Amino acid sequence: MIVDIELTRQTNNRYIARALQFPDVAVEAVSRDKALARMREALLARRHAGIEIVQIAIGDDGEPASPAWPRHAGEFPDDEAYGAMLAEIERQGAFSPC
Repeated sequence: MIVDIELTRQTNNRYIARALQFPDVAVEAVSRDKALARMREALLARRHAGIEIVQIAIGDDGEPASPAWPRHAGEFPDDEAYGAMLAEIERQGAFSPC
């Protein structure tokens, strides 16, 4: 499972991490790494407690709708502008894969 985390550095050099998909899950720690580790532990504890997110359909078909974005993935593999954008992101160091 991939969870989006909002990580905020406080003025007292502490970090607060909030799970955007789970608004009630927030942790605080003395470093960025410790905040992320505590967040991972908190989310795993929720999962072990049987808490999950599911999708339901509200309509006649009874099936949850698939996300629209996968059908567009890889649609323009030779797009030079996209490649240039990725190169610029890497050059600036703005992209840090986990």
